[in-house]
Amino acid sequence: MCRLALAQLRQGEPEQATRTASNVFTIMDGTPLPGRMRTLIGDFHRDLFRWAPSTSYARDWADRMREEGSRA
Repeated sequence: MCRLALAQLRQGEPEQATRTASNVFTIMDGTPLPGRMRTLIGDFHRDLFRWAPSTSYARDWADRMREEGSRA
């Protein structure tokens, strides 16, 4: 999921990439993210805000990262 989201983002599909990346939290269902997955999600987060910083889906992603990331 993480690699797919990064690929989508780098291919110019940031909104679709955000939906894909959000699935990680659904799949993990509150379970802590493994280290490598956490790193990839961090890379996605950084790149999303480089590509589409002021979009509503980026803001929604940041909110979810804050919520889910603090539990993981």
